Amino acid sequence: MRTVRSTLQGSSSSQTMTIDTGGAKGATDKIFQHNGPGTMIIRNFCAQDFGKMYRSCGNCNSQYARHVEMDNVMIIPRAGPLAGINTNYNDTAKFTRITVRGATNSIRICERYTGNSTGAEPVRTGDGADGTYCIYSASDITWMP
Repeated sequence: MRTVRSTLQGSSSSQTMTIDTGGAKGATDKIFQHNGPGTMIIRNFCAQDFGKMYRSCGNCNSQYARHVEMDNVMIIPRAGPLAGINTNYNDTAKFTRITVRGATNSIRICERYTGNSTGAEPVRTGDGADGTYCIYSASDITWMP
């Protein structure tokens, strides 16, 4: 199966990429990769069987604060997580109206990492809502069998 990946690059912290309505299935790795600065907005989207739906680059040569907002997203995950961000670069991930189908509530919604610019694999430092970097409440996530 072919993996199609959308990447936000560029150099302006004010840039925004909006993905409004779409879907992806069978991505062996990431669906959305965020390499440049700015904000990626993903709404009205459905994804099934993926590695990560969104990842802020954890080991790019140039690092920036990156932000993602997900709204009205349905996932049928193989493993998850929904998003991975770098707290040491002040990345944020906000989630509203997320539906997780066919999985228990053990799927991670948001993973936190310490990113680097050396090319080394970033270190995972935690997961779950923290109100600062991973922003959502229990009412933002609906778990369905």
